Amino acid sequence: MKPSSDKIFIGTMSGTSHDGIDICAIETSNRIRLLNFDSFKYPKKLRTNISKIIQQQHLSLIEYFKLDKEIGIAFSQSINKFLIQNKINKKSVAAIGLSGQTLFHSPKGKYPFSIQAGDPKIVSFNCGIDVVSDFRNSHIKLGGEGAPLVPEFHHKLFSKKKTPLVILNIGGISNFTYLDSKGNFFGSDCGPGNALMDAYCQKYLNIPFDKKGNIAKTGIIHNPSLDKMLSNSFFRKRHPKSTGKEIFNIGFIPKQLLKESSQDILATLSELTAICVSRSIRSQKIPPNQVIICGGGIKNDFLIDAIKKHIKIELASVSKYGLDPQAIEAMAFGWMAKQRLFQNPLVVKKNKGLLGTITKSM
Repeated sequence: MKPSSDKIFIGTMSGTSHDGIDICAIETSNRIRLLNFDSFKYPKKLRTNISKIIQQQHLSLIEYFKLDKEIGIAFSQSINKFLIQNKINKKSVAAIGLSGQTLFHSPKGKYPFSIQAGDPKIVSFNCGIDVVSDFRNSHIKLGGEGAPLVPEFHHKLFSKKKTPLVILNIGGISNFTYLDSKGNFFGSDCGPGNALMDAYCQKYLNIPFDKKGNIAKTGIIHNPSLDKMLSNSFFRKRHPKSTGKEIFNIGFIPKQLLKESSQDILATLSELTAICVSRSIRSQKIPPNQVIICGGGIKNDFLIDAIKKHIKIELASVSKYGLDPQAIEAMAFGWMAKQRLFQNPLVVKKNKGLLGTITKSM
C-alpha cells in the first residue's frame, strides 16, 4: 500500500567529509518544499574512527559490523533528536531516506560495489519509521556508478529554467549535474572537493578545515606538485565517472608538497579542486549559462573565487532560489525515499529502475 502523498519524508546523509549527519524534513505533495534542516556531529571517537578507516582503507569484518551498528545508532539518535526539536510527529513521516556513511567505493571491475555503513534495521527500529537505504548499490546494478545520485533530483528542482545549467556540489568530493535546455541531464564526479584540504588541516594543523580559505589565500601555488596531482589517471577518464577517498586521501598529497608551508600546501590543494571542477564544467559541448553551487564548500570564499577565475561563467548559490546550500543532498535522499515507496523508477544512464531497499519498522 502506498503512503499518503501529503506525508513528510526525512532525508539524512553523511558525505565523504564525514563531519556529521545532515537531516531534513521535506513535503512533496505539490512541490518539493524544505520544512526543516539541521546538522548533528558524530561522537568525537566515532568520527575519528571513521576518518582513520577511510584514510587507511583497511577494515576487518568484526570492525566493519561493529562500525555499521555504531553509525546506525548515531543516525537514529540524531533523527530522533531532529524530530523532537522540530516537533514532528512520527506518524506524519512516511519514510526515512538513509544514505549511510561511504567507507569504500569501487564502481568498476568485474564485481562493482559501494560500502555504506549505518545499519538501516537499527535506524528503523529505534525511530519506529520505515527506512529506504542502499541507494548506491541499486544505482550500480542499473549500470551507474553509485555516485553522484542526485542528478534526477536536480533536474526536478531546476529543469524549468529551460537553459543549460550546471548544479555544482562541493563536499568532500566535488560533483556536478549538467541540465541541457531540452530536459536531458547527467551527473558526474569532478574529483576532490574539500577532502584533501580538510585531511591536511586535521592531520597537520589540528583544525577541522581552513575556514573561508583564510590560510590558503596567503599561500603560493606549488606548480610541480599541482602538475603531479593533475596527472592522476582519474582526471583523464571521461564523464560520467565517480570517485571517493579511496583515491583522494592524505596519501594523495605529494611528499614534495608536504615540505612547503601550510599556506602554500592549502593554496595548491585549493587550486587542484578549482581546476578539476572547471575542467569538468567546461568539457560540455554546450557550455552552461549558469553554475548553481551547493554543499559545504560554498563557505570557502577562496575556493569559490578560484573556481570563478577558471570557469568564467556566472556562479550563483542555491540560496538565490530559496534553498539551503547544505540541505540539497539530504533533501535528495528524502525525495528518493518517496520515489521508492511510490515505486517510481529513476533513470540511470538509459536504464530505469527502483533505487533503494525498504526496511520496515515493527
